[in-house]
Amino acid sequence: MSSFKIKDYNLADTIAAPATYPAKSALGVVKISGKQAINIVSKIFAPHRKKNIKKVKSHTLHYGWIVEKRGTRNTQTTKHKPLNTEIIDEVLVSVMRGPASYTREDVVEISSHGGAFVTNRIMELVLDRGARLALPGEFTYRALVGGRIDLLQAQGILSIIDTQSRQGLNLAALQLKGDASGKIREVRDQLRNVFIQTEAVINFPEDEVSVLSRDIKESLADIEAKLNRLLEASKQAQVLKEGARCVICGKSNVGKSTLFNCLLKQQRVIVSKWPGTTRDVVEETINVKGIPLRIYDTAGFLEPKDFIAKEAIEKSRQAFDKADLVILVLDATRRMDKDDLFLLEKVKEKSAVLIINKVDLKQKVNFSHLRRFKGLKAKCSALKNIGIDDLEEVIYNSVCSKGIEGQDIVFLNQYQRQILEKSRDKILEAAKFLEQGYTIDFINLALRESLDSLGKLSGEVLSQEVLESIFSNFCIGK
Repeated sequence: MSSFKIKDYNLADTIAAPATYPAKSALGVVKISGKQAINIVSKIFAPHRKKNIKKVKSHTLHYGWIVEKRGTRNTQTTKHKPLNTEIIDEVLVSVMRGPASYTREDVVEISSHGGAFVTNRIMELVLDRGARLALPGEFTYRALVGGRIDLLQAQGILSIIDTQSRQGLNLAALQLKGDASGKIREVRDQLRNVFIQTEAVINFPEDEVSVLSRDIKESLADIEAKLNRLLEASKQAQVLKEGARCVICGKSNVGKSTLFNCLLKQQRVIVSKWPGTTRDVVEETINVKGIPLRIYDTAGFLEPKDFIAKEAIEKSRQAFDKADLVILVLDATRRMDKDDLFLLEKVKEKSAVLIINKVDLKQKVNFSHLRRFKGLKAKCSALKNIGIDDLEEVIYNSVCSKGIEGQDIVFLNQYQRQILEKSRDKILEAAKFLEQGYTIDFINLALRESLDSLGKLSGEVLSQEVLESIFSNFCIGK
């Protein structure tokens, strides 16, 4: 997280920033937002056709030049070049008046030719005329404060920028549209109704708590289930956004590196018939059915024979510990031995899939030993590219949480997930108080704290910690 604080955002300022990366490219865009946005641009923009840019209609596009005016004002002009000016670039200027804009303020965007120098030159002029450089995420923060989006939609914007898969992009766009906000709002409304019931009992003590118990017990269970589903869906969203860490492990010479190359669809690591070829952990990113996977080819986990092998195995173990998914590879042409059984036992503690490799050759593996493995299985020949589609299907099903539909996915950062977990835990606490016959005040307090947490999640209750956890990850210009 960067060192900036939400208090550094001054909403009274007019802000500006490059909206595109300043580099050699077709276009460069500078964005300005605030009360003085249109006035500032009027000082550096010379329209092709005579007009007052300060009076143009909202959501209009204007062709002309960015210029730096020098000396005394001179109304004499040539056809294209005003006198006493330096032309910076030929541009298009779009004007969007608030509140019908991204920030709900007056917004102007200057589209110039791409290039770091020209973009920086335009920025210099804008800042010199009264704007200040925007802080990271400040445009989106103004959209939040202005009520155009809520906090979950802001997180959706960040997820659109960060996601690495088509599916992740589609789901992040749905969150920006407001789908996730609607789900949180639905749970919060349900929780608020239960909270109001406890308030009524406190205010009217003649009502029996036993009556309240019958009314809200099922509601609390339903709310808990919905919050658990949202938590599971947020874990799935993290995989879609950042990719799952997937480790390939197995004995030497079972075909781990061949499988790695096969999934990667290129010869990334050396393959040899001699065991122990892989002497380090090799990492690459692949895409399996729309899910990004950070896949690791490892040196194995069994006893090392020399110092280099010991170092490689230690790295393999570290990758294994951090893995979201483990692919255990067995050799179909060899009978299982104690090392295979050791690895089968080891992967029980992880989410894992079992791959029987080399099925194109005569098989000797004893499948009865595999009954103890409760995860998904697949057969393939990585060398002959046989069964790879089925293998990818198995990997996809293992990575994706069962029972979580795409429309339920919600993108949250770690801090937001902790808030959601706190809300769920307070529901469990309220249910426990209810079950054990505590006074209504204890139940009421737990429900209030759960409500406050959900409010922080959606932005109905603005929390500095939550805001900074999100906006510190935005880039300048967004």
